Amino acid sequence: MGRGRIDCYLDIASLFSYVCFEDLKPNLDKLAAHGVQVEFHPVFLGGINHLSGNKPPWTLEAKAKYLAYDSPRAAARVGITSFATPPDLCERAKTQSALRALLFIKASFPIEKFLSALHFLFYRFWTPPNADVVDEGSLRALLAEATDAPEGGARLFTKPEVDSIMDGRAKMKKKLAEDTARVVESGAFGCPWFLVTDSEGKEVQPFFGSDRFNHIYRHLGIPFQDITVLGPGSKL
Repeated sequence: MGRGRIDCYLDIASLFSYVCFEDLKPNLDKLAAHGVQVEFHPVFLGGINHLSGNKPPWTLEAKAKYLAYDSPRAAARVGITSFATPPDLCERAKTQSALRALLFIKASFPIEKFLSALHFLFYRFWTPPNADVVDEGSLRALLAEATDAPEGGARLFTKPEVDSIMDGRAKMKKKLAEDTARVVESGAFGCPWFLVTDSEGKEVQPFFGSDRFNHIYRHLGIPFQDITVLGPGSKL
């Protein structure tokens, strides 16, 4: 069995973190069969930008224009067909409270509930009408509504569990700050950020962005199907 590992660092306010999650989550069982362990780490993108000196891409006009094309393409490739950027994204991106809640869920509940909660918050943040995860009452309501499938399913948390998550956020303030600082020390300047250990457990390499999985899987040394041009008359 291999010793490969993918550590994925993301923030729910990052659309490309959402794209990355939708791409990676369906492959978790296959990766596990190859001996590759995957762990998702909530980190604060605003803190990464501040500590690394980076700026959001939309602050550069040329990048903002490009993202108007690239964001829908990236989302559609992984099945995200209905999404909208919140008009007040800069305010909505102050996700520390929601990220602390996710860290508490990760530490206190089965991993399946953590992954479902993360998926649910991604979906509600980026799907119109875009949910507010900054407001205390809104975040509490979202956790109470959270289901094991983004568009509906079994409720994830009881009311006492929601209360415990909201109360438990304070315990995760230091961890969120430390995890964010630590990933910047590894070279991160944005999200999603990956630290990937090859299948021999020897070499760790960093990767950035939601479209680097071919390079990630090659580094892991596991079989995958890369992009291939088909001949005329081939069916898509």
